[in-house]
Amino acid sequence: MLKPMFPKSSKILITGATGFVGSYILMKLSSEGYKNIVCIKRPDSSMEMTAGISDVEWATGDIMDVCFLHEITKGVDIIIHAAAIVTFDPGSFKKMIATAMEGTANLVNAALCNGVSKFVHISSVAALGRRRIQETITEKHIFSKSQYDTTYGLSKFLAEQEVWRGHAEGLNTTILNPSMVLGAGKWHDSSVQIFRRVYDGLKYYPSGMTGWVDVRDVADVVYQSMTSQYNGERYIISSGNHTYQSIFEKIANHLHVHAPKQSLSSRMGNLLWRLESVRSWLLSQKPVITRETVVSMSAKSQYVNEKSVQELNLLYTPIEKTIEESCKVFLSSYPKGIKSGILDI
Repeated sequence: MLKPMFPKSSKILITGATGFVGSYILMKLSSEGYKNIVCIKRPDSSMEMTAGISDVEWATGDIMDVCFLHEITKGVDIIIHAAAIVTFDPGSFKKMIATAMEGTANLVNAALCNGVSKFVHISSVAALGRRRIQETITEKHIFSKSQYDTTYGLSKFLAEQEVWRGHAEGLNTTILNPSMVLGAGKWHDSSVQIFRRVYDGLKYYPSGMTGWVDVRDVADVVYQSMTSQYNGERYIISSGNHTYQSIFEKIANHLHVHAPKQSLSSRMGNLLWRLESVRSWLLSQKPVITRETVVSMSAKSQYVNEKSVQELNLLYTPIEKTIEESCKVFLSSYPKGIKSGILDI
């Protein structure tokens, strides 16, 4: 039997609330009646995904600022840590790792110092690692930095170590590891840009397989995790495993465009990332394709969601439904020049 949720009067602090996953978490908690919510944002954060949410206090600051975090976490009951830098640009790797590791450490330390009752950490299946090109992965896997892993995965693994350290020091923690998250959002950002790229005429599809999950399911499990029951546990959050080819084909079908027809072979991938490296250098832009993305997306990784289904009683949204609903939002926004869209909670 589940232990009761924290009362609606609980003070909740959310990091990363202006991002893709974070904004849906904020929408979910607001819809459930939580009104005492404080969200940290950077001075340049885009607010388009959270514009319609009221009764939220926005605090401008940085998780690298120890003094700021110490003050903002006073009186907080629950911390939901969804902030992260997501990049595959080699030039941003040091910043991504430092923000993930040191920023999470700062937040954990502040939570311990101020007696926060619950710490929910949004990680990624990338933190579990991929040791082989074809593998079945559970929560027991440990990141090993193989050729199929990414620096992003390393950053999430290092962040998790700080959360585990906090747990060892008495902090009530839950770690969630979503797979590839799909849904409507900012069409040029994160995994949401898959819809735009297919719509604009993507020619190649990666040869690999991974887990996929609806962004609303991630928000739902965050809400369900807000009890004292799931202390010191981690959960893979994934609806099911699908090849990139099948996902891209489903998206293309609902967007009424041609699906990419050619598999991204190792030889072609190596050529493309090298050409992209030169292009990005000449134009002073971040590369869209890198060696890491090419190699990691060739892995056929299957993620086991049994623990989340059995212990959290999750009923996942079929990814086909996610794609259909997201494509409807996309077609009603992107072709009209609207840069983002939102799924109904």
